[in-house]
Amino acid sequence: MLFVDRVNNLDVLEIWVEVEDQFFSDEIKKLEDLKKKIQHNIESVLGINANIKLVEPRTIERSEGKAKRVIDKRKI
Repeated sequence: MLFVDRVNNLDVLEIWVEVEDQFFSDEIKKLEDLKKKIQHNIESVLGINANIKLVEPRTIERSEGKAKRVIDKRKI
């Protein structure tokens, strides 16, 4: 799920990534490493800087029909 917002006249992108149960553990280091790897891959492939938020499985709403995956919170 992608969230676009504007902070101090700059657009900010936050990406929610569902992580499988096997990745959720008591070790914060593993989750931080996964988050940094995802952030690095997005920046190197797409050339954009995004905040990554790791969320539990089934956190992102499922919908029938066309799913809304980009939420624009900017007030233009």
